[in-house]
Amino acid sequence: MKIRRTGIFSRIGIFVFLIIAVLGVLFVYVTYTATSDYYQGSTQLLNKDIAQHIATLSAPFSSAGIDHKKADSVFNSTMIISPNTEVYFLDTMGNVKYYYAPDSLIKERKVPVAQIEAYLSDRLHLIKNTDPRDPETPKIFSAAPVMIGDQKIGYIYVILVSKEYRNVAEFVFKSEVGGWATKVFFIIILATVIFSLLYTSRLQKRFNHVIHVLDQFKDGNLNVRFDIGEKDEFFPIADAFNKMVAMLDNNFTRLKMLEDERKNFLANISHDLRTPLAVARGYTETLLMETTASRKEQESHLDMILNKIMQVEKLVLQLFELSRMESVNFTPQKEPFVFSEILQETIRGAELQAKAKNIKINCENCEDSTLIDADISMMERVVQNLLENALKYTSEKGYIKITLSREADHLLMRLENSGNLLLSELLNWVNNDTGEDTIKRPKQAGLGLALVKRILQLHSFGFEARILNDKVNCFIIKIDSYKIPIKKVL
Repeated sequence: MKIRRTGIFSRIGIFVFLIIAVLGVLFVYVTYTATSDYYQGSTQLLNKDIAQHIATLSAPFSSAGIDHKKADSVFNSTMIISPNTEVYFLDTMGNVKYYYAPDSLIKERKVPVAQIEAYLSDRLHLIKNTDPRDPETPKIFSAAPVMIGDQKIGYIYVILVSKEYRNVAEFVFKSEVGGWATKVFFIIILATVIFSLLYTSRLQKRFNHVIHVLDQFKDGNLNVRFDIGEKDEFFPIADAFNKMVAMLDNNFTRLKMLEDERKNFLANISHDLRTPLAVARGYTETLLMETTASRKEQESHLDMILNKIMQVEKLVLQLFELSRMESVNFTPQKEPFVFSEILQETIRGAELQAKAKNIKINCENCEDSTLIDADISMMERVVQNLLENALKYTSEKGYIKITLSREADHLLMRLENSGNLLLSELLNWVNNDTGEDTIKRPKQAGLGLALVKRILQLHSFGFEARILNDKVNCFIIKIDSYKIPIKKVL
């Protein structure tokens, strides 16, 4: 047998109902208590002098003792005029010495004097004390000392709310005020039930909408979104969900692009590796087949094979470096050095290859002594790859121009070369400076250029490609200058 669990909104409704019901009962109780205390406090304050009048004006006491006849008359008259009062005469210890009532009605014959003295010292605050006829329920009172000359012989002690009066008052309260309070209480309970049902019903509908959207998301719909206003109770959840889904959708899009990039990258690498390997294999087969080839021809074939093997080795090394730099934990080993030094050294190493193609390399301001903070070997690889690409794609009798210049806190390196112009796809890929591969790497971008871009991204250096005057390719690197720390002078 399955046990049906109470829904969350039903539990919320029950909880709200119980809270308001308890608060309603508490309200009725506090109202009754406050009203009762207000009435008793005002009654005590209005009748504060009644005991004093009995003690002084009526004078039922003298040095000879209590005038019982006169005391009975005074006590009886007081109780007739004010039926809610009870009059007693107490000695200085608080013992009941005289009263106007049947003896059997007195249940407590000693009244605490401390409360009487507190009342006499401060008559503005509500103070209750023992009722000899009803000692279990403290009541408001009026009291005054009885003096014979300068000697205090006791107290006139007047209970202002007698037991009979209290019974009548409670009956009236229960029948009138109590009935009214009960009606108000049940009206509050009814309003609470209606409000709880309406509000929980509204929340239930919103909650069901949330569950429906989440089910769609669970089924793989990444286009689902919440359309909820800022004032809605579920807006924080909906807003967080919408942002999460948008982020996931963006990540999935990026992953798809990266997957396409990986496939394109592997296709390019396969082509780059297959071409020199095919050439090396062809020359190797030729050597094996041509037994009559001269030594010079054999050496030429072997040189070509060695060159292609070295080309493959270089591609593999670049692929390894690029893969290593794509690692999350990879960080460049930075240190301050003069950038122009590695630039001049790289240019000297490329002069022989440039001379073979009759290409002129010109470097302006290459003696610049600006310090930069970077990984020396990685920046050397950047210069080498850019210069090798320029030599590779610059036609014979062309030129390569390298310029160093300063701009504020940056060192700019410009490399210009004549020859075939860069394609727009390659320009867009190079100039994508978001730090993310949101643009596919085109086939024209070899491993060398990809390695350059990754190194500069790791250093947070700017990298830009342009075509000048529709004739010249131009690559620009913007490097942060190294700021020498200023030591404090002691």
